[in-house]
Amino acid sequence: MLQDLAALAPPAIVCAAFLVGAWVLVRRELAPKRRARAQAARAQAEAAADEREREHADHEQGTS
Repeated sequence: MLQDLAALAPPAIVCAAFLVGAWVLVRRELAPKRRARAQAARAQAEAAADEREREHADHEQGTS
């Protein structure tokens, strides 16, 4: 029984290494898209915050 498991260990290790390598490769290749999407969302949020500040400042100037 133990010899059977010992015979399966090298292919299992190679399979695990392949899966980890494939995961790292895919993650690295998709990272620029995630970064670009995050930067676009951040820029949109900053633009919305700037717009709210401008509206708030305009509102305060109108009441004074």
